[in-house]
Amino acid sequence: MDMTGNDFIEILTNETYKTKTFEAADQATINLDELFTDVEKEAAASEVFSDALVINEEEPIIFRIEASLINLPLRYTNAIRKIVVNDEAKEMSLYMIVEHPLVTKSHLLIKKASSVQSFLDDPTSVEEKITSFFNEQLAQINANKIAAAEEERAAAEQAATTENQ
Repeated sequence: MDMTGNDFIEILTNETYKTKTFEAADQATINLDELFTDVEKEAAASEVFSDALVINEEEPIIFRIEASLINLPLRYTNAIRKIVVNDEAKEMSLYMIVEHPLVTKSHLLIKKASSVQSFLDDPTSVEEKITSFFNEQLAQINANKIAAAEEERAAAEQAATTENQ
């Protein structure tokens, strides 16, 4: 699936791309099957799309798969416009995006999964790559939550010790 920069900008500006959101009550109830089914459908239809899985925790964790020309979330229309304007047709890719305050300092991590065509040629291996990426990021977020809680506890203990002296 190829697209010119200007055609891509038009789709983003007019918001004619597909979006779909799936939800999980918590980490124990995550099911990627519906997400992958929709990604396969949209990729086969040569659509620009953004599919999200929202894990509803105190601070929601958002996993996205987007078909795009560059590694920026589709909602960053102004930045994308400056980068791809007048670009020749090039291959669309699938990007994996994780959004959460504890994933990176920018609260956002993006990585290319594959080209859309490679995904269509072998969806199983790309879905395995996506699953592995999401699992790694979820584990990192959980580890960062534990570290943040330990830092809070240590700071509270330090404050209590200082107060009692």
